[in-house]
Amino acid sequence: MTRILDQIYRAAGVLAAVFLVLIALFVLAQVLGRLAGQAVPSADEFAGYCLSASSFLALAYTLRTNAHIRVTLFLRRLSPRARHGFEIWCLLVTTALIGYFAFYTVRMVWESYQFGERTMGLVPVMLWIPQTGMAIGVVLLATAFLEELIRVFAGHPPRYQEAEHDAAAAADL
Repeated sequence: MTRILDQIYRAAGVLAAVFLVLIALFVLAQVLGRLAGQAVPSADEFAGYCLSASSFLALAYTLRTNAHIRVTLFLRRLSPRARHGFEIWCLLVTTALIGYFAFYTVRMVWESYQFGERTMGLVPVMLWIPQTGMAIGVVLLATAFLEELIRVFAGHPPRYQEAEHDAAAAADL
């Protein structure tokens, strides 16, 4: 199961990178359009949608690879047993908060779909379409935190901690 989730997180990370490239293309289209005296309708809005999708789709992948900013100064001073307990507490709280956020994000997307809401720009877009990237990203992040919580409850170190140790070992070489 972990291998499948890793592939999903990696695919979401690749998709996030694709949305970054799309942002660059929208900005380039705007610049070239201005030089040619033409406006590119709603390019800034589409770039914003891509930014949202890119940001949220990358969250689970960055958690797994320890790319999130973590303050470990306090954690390093704890005994291994206390650190394990603190990791469990942090993962419980974070999983609950992200799960809550994921639930209401999916609910928001569903309501936008049900009511047929559209964006207010020059090019009206069904609102659920740009919101979907955010919802998928938050659900994947909640899944990643739940997976880490289960792993830590089972007595294993979290994967982000393993990535931290691997990075430290590579730096020592």
